[in-house]
Amino acid sequence: MSIVQTIRGPIDSSELGRILSHEHVTNGMGGMEHIPGLLDRDAMIDRCVRALDRAKTVGIDGILDVTPLDLGRQVWLFEAVAERTTSNVVAATGTYRWVPPYFYQWDVDEIAEYYLREIEDGIEGSRIRAGIIKLAWDIEYQLHDPNARVTPRGMLERTARAAARAAKAGGVPITCHTRAVDELGTPLLDIFDEEGLDLRAVTIGHSNDTDNLDYLTGLARRGANVGLDRFMNGDEAYVAQRSGIALALVQAGYAEQVSLGHDASPAGLWGRWATEDTSACWTRVPELEVPWLLAHGATEADVDAMLRGSIRATFEAAAKMAGKA
Repeated sequence: MSIVQTIRGPIDSSELGRILSHEHVTNGMGGMEHIPGLLDRDAMIDRCVRALDRAKTVGIDGILDVTPLDLGRQVWLFEAVAERTTSNVVAATGTYRWVPPYFYQWDVDEIAEYYLREIEDGIEGSRIRAGIIKLAWDIEYQLHDPNARVTPRGMLERTARAAARAAKAGGVPITCHTRAVDELGTPLLDIFDEEGLDLRAVTIGHSNDTDNLDYLTGLARRGANVGLDRFMNGDEAYVAQRSGIALALVQAGYAEQVSLGHDASPAGLWGRWATEDTSACWTRVPELEVPWLLAHGATEADVDAMLRGSIRATFEAAAKMAGKA
């Protein structure tokens, strides 16, 4: 067991329940709250609370909100939602795909210090402490200018090493947005290995954007959690394809190292609330994927492992590294 920081305060890892592993209460960009007329704060709060409540009716006890500062994290939204929900929402520190320019002046340990401050002292002076570190490695990893002093690829490596050091000191797990078709979980795990991180505390996310089972089972064999956390529509063929990836990993013996999610938001600015009702954004996994899995050979224990056991294990492995378990 270990302590997990949620937006309502600390809880024991045994109290997490069934958790969606990669979601956003909102998203957009850092500083978006300062653009006049962009945010409807009351509507954002209502949408988040309705989505959490609706997810709870279908067996989801909470979410990992993996929205760092540069992706539009809003602490005021966490505070308001915390007053109106009983769901377990874990907030994140970390860095999204486009590393902020001020990071270019910091070395690895200075970036780690920033992450650790949000883990131990609170986010932006609030009482809410980050319970997880978010990283993003996407197409930027391919960018390289041999004449540049600092390359995008080099900065992504710097943030990864910083995340590993902050995770070890703060006792929190790391979750990673990755470009799965480029198998970017592999270089991330290589860096985490070099930094002495327990890979059981790492989730390599968006992994169901590929059906390359050699790659996916390779991540699991190294000890990492495989985040199958992109589930974005209810088309029958889509449900079967995405759910089939989860089933294959279950059949390979890795149910305890698989987590499920949507990468969805009820109040994100990217979609600008494209539909009138966003309250169902966190229900496709329990309402569509889970029934498909059960109908095709997975057991209730397998489902519980993916929705409960795998996430809990990442928190407990992280806490153990820091001597907090």
